[in-house]
Amino acid sequence: MEALLSATLGALALSAKLLLIIVPLVTAFEVLRYLPVFRRAGNAVDPLMRGMGLSREAAVPLFTGIFLGIAYGAGIIIRIAQEKRLPRRELFLLGLFLATCHAVVEDTLIFVVLGANGWIILGVRIFIAVGLTVVLAHLWARREEKSPPEK
Repeated sequence: MEALLSATLGALALSAKLLLIIVPLVTAFEVLRYLPVFRRAGNAVDPLMRGMGLSREAAVPLFTGIFLGIAYGAGIIIRIAQEKRLPRRELFLLGLFLATCHAVVEDTLIFVVLGANGWIILGVRIFIAVGLTVVLAHLWARREEKSPPEK
């Protein structure tokens, strides 16, 4: 009985910590999304995004997925795809990046609360996501250069 009580209290304490991380992040994101913050951040990372085969139009779903996760970012990606604001190639690369590196802010903070080294987690995830996306973007571009033009 004592173990059950201890586990329950530990779970409640962890839930409280998670709420203290997730609620402010979602709230801050909702406020910042109506300000020019993401546009400015998109301008700052534009060279990196171009290197990954992404245009500036991909900045908002990219930042959404990075900060809050793939489920939140997926809603924005679906809306952009329906509006045909990004070509299929960019949608694929954006999805690839976010599948590898989503919710890095939220997840890293959660793992730090659990005792992990957040810098290692953050660095490895971003390195793998950027590297994989850059490689596939360049392979895709090279393939398009070699393929005969469509009639």
